[in-house]
Amino acid sequence: MAALLLCGMATAAGAEPISYEVASKNLFSPKGASVEMLPVPGLLADNAALLESVVKDYAYYAAVAVAPEEELLTSEATVLVANHHSAEAAAAAALAGCNAARKGGAECVLAGLVRPKKWAARDFQLSLEGTLVLTGDYKKQKGPRAMAISAQTGFFGLGFGAQAPEAAVQACADKGATDCAVAVVDPG
Repeated sequence: MAALLLCGMATAAGAEPISYEVASKNLFSPKGASVEMLPVPGLLADNAALLESVVKDYAYYAAVAVAPEEELLTSEATVLVANHHSAEAAAAAALAGCNAARKGGAECVLAGLVRPKKWAARDFQLSLEGTLVLTGDYKKQKGPRAMAISAQTGFFGLGFGAQAPEAAVQACADKGATDCAVAVVDPG
C-alpha cells in the first residue's frame, strides 16, 4: 500500500502538483457544455441526430464510440462515457469499451465529444464533478488539503490534514482507480 501511495504522489502526466489558486484559473465553468459530433461512415442521419440528442445531456468530458458495422441502437458496443478529466481520456475509455463489446468487424470509431463551453486546451483540466468539488468542498476546507485524480477513469479523491496527499490518493484508489496521482495540493 505504501508503494501505491508513493507512486501516486506526482500527477498522472508526471507534472508536479499545483495549488488551488493555479488550478482554479484553469477550470471551465460548470455551466454548459458543447457537443462535437464526428462523421461516422454509414451512420444514418436519423441515428446521428438521435445520438447527438443523448450525448448533449452528459457531463463534460464525455465521449461516445460506435462499432460502424453494428446497429447503433441495439449494439452493446455503442459506448458513452462521461465525467472524465479530459476529452482525450473520455475518448480512450469510450473506444476501449466499444472495442471490447463489438462482435467483430471494423474497429470502433469516435462519434462524439462533450467539452465545456468555450473549451480550449489548458494545462490542467477536471471533470464537471471534479470542478464542482474542487471549487466547493476543497476550497472551503482550511489547513492542509490535496486532490488526487485518475486520468484513466475520471475518479478523484480528497485528503485533508497532515497526510492530505496520501489520503487523497487513497480516497481516489478506493473508488477503483489504479492510476491516482496528486494533482492539487495546498499546505493550508
